[in-house]
Formats: sequence, structure tokens, C-alpha cells
Amino acid sequence: MSNAIILPPAPIVAVTASSSAAGHLPDYVANDYLGVTWQSNGGTTSQYLTIDLGADVEFDTIALFGLTGAALTWQMQIKAATAAQGSSFPGGSWVGSVDQLLAGSAMPTSGRGKALWLAPAVSPPPPSRYIRITLGAPSNSVFTVARVVIGKRFQPSINFKFGAAFGVRDLGKIDFSSRGVLLRRYGAKLRTTGLTFPHVHRDKIDAVIQPLMERIGNTDCVALVTDPDAHEQRQNRMYFGPLIGDQESIWARPGGLEWRANMVGMDI
Repeated sequence: MSNAIILPPAPIVAVTASSSAAGHLPDYVANDYLGVTWQSNGGTTSQYLTIDLGADVEFDTIALFGLTGAALTWQMQIKAATAAQGSSFPGGSWVGSVDQLLAGSAMPTSGRGKALWLAPAVSPPPPSRYIRITLGAPSNSVFTVARVVIGKRFQPSINFKFGAAFGVRDLGKIDFSSRGVLLRRYGAKLRTTGLTFPHVHRDKIDAVIQPLMERIGNTDCVALVTDPDAHEQRQNRMYFGPLIGDQESIWARPGGLEWRANMVGMDI
């Protein structure tokens, strides 16, 4: 088991795609409404999204959410180009290996798949402005993506402690009438998690966590992977959503602070 990673999204300036179905624009992968998706036209075995970050940005992690209809045989490849190289990805651009698209074989209950790409330790991509995500399938398919998260991950040197909470927030409601009749209103059931990182160095609080809390607050979203190691359940260990409750780090001991993070995952 590896330590959890927190991935704040880098701002996305523009998105283009190899094709887009009516009502499913490529720009939709940059908003936080996971029910609003980019979808390709059908009839091909390969499609791509090109992400413009606006300037050369250091990144080492890419997460995709809302991969409705994705299968274990589907693949993904990442390419990166600097601002100087341009969005045509000329010779000399960084090209990654072809990898399995889905992060694990166990599908989420919702059926909306998730992908996780971690930069290789040897020859990682340079800071880049343009990122191309190519999706492939063995037969003609329609590709769907709800959210693309690109950024530089924060991975605490000491993992969260026991007492981590994993649950569900049910947005429905159940009640009884005055005559004892069941009154039920169904709603989405969102996954939740609560983690405590008990030993975070002060320099990481100053350089990473405090700026993250000030930027994200309770209204923007981050990606969280509780265990990024390859595993059949890795899709179910990925979350995307807002942090809830007070954002705070606690000076729990000399030279060491404690950081608590609670999240409601909108990825269902």
C-alpha cells in the first residue's frame, strides 16, 4: 500500500477533441459537473482530447472520471508538448507508453469508470502546456469522459492513520406520514471519506497544504486516491469532490502538524 495522494486540478484554458457528439462539448471535461460529459462520435477505435493549460505547467498525475461504457480492454496514451513546441505535437514532444485505461478491474457501482496515470519515474514529461489524451478500443466505440484532472500530486511522507472513515451520504429522504405510511424520496448516494494525516512536516504545511486549503476552500474540488498502487479495487479508491467542514491543520507536537481532510465524492 502506498500513501494517499491529493491532486488539485491545474486550470484548463481550452480543450479540443478529435470529434464530439451533439451536446457533448470537449470543454465539459474541465468543469465539475460530472453529469455533463464530453462524448465522441462513434464508428472509430481511437479518439483524443487535447488539453491546453495556458502555459508550461509541471505535472505528474492525470485522473479521468466518468468513463461511462469503458471496458477493461480499452487503452490510454499520454503525449505532452511545451508552449514552444505547440499543439501539433511535433517530433521531440514527450510520448508515453500505451497503458490500460481503467485504473482497476473492479468497476464502481455507478458503472462510471475511472483512469489514473502516474508519470514514470524514469524520463517523466517536462513542464508542458499541451496534453493529449488518446483513448483506444479494440472495436468501434463511443468514448465518454466527465472530468479530466491534471496536476502535480501531493503525497504525504507519512500516510493517514487508522480511524479513516469511508461511507455514503444519501441525498434522499425517508419519513412517515401521520398514519404511519412510508414516505420515501430517492436521491443520489455520494461516497464520503474522512482522513487524518497525523505527521505532516511544517514545511509541507507552509508550501503545499495551506495554499491548497486557501485555493480550494469548500467550493472547489480535488481528486483523492487513498491508495495509488495498482490493484483491482483502485477505481473505488479514487474520489473527486469538495472538501467539507473546517479546513485546518493542527499543531499537534513540536515540529509536527496534523491535517484532516473530509470529502464528499461526486463521482458516485
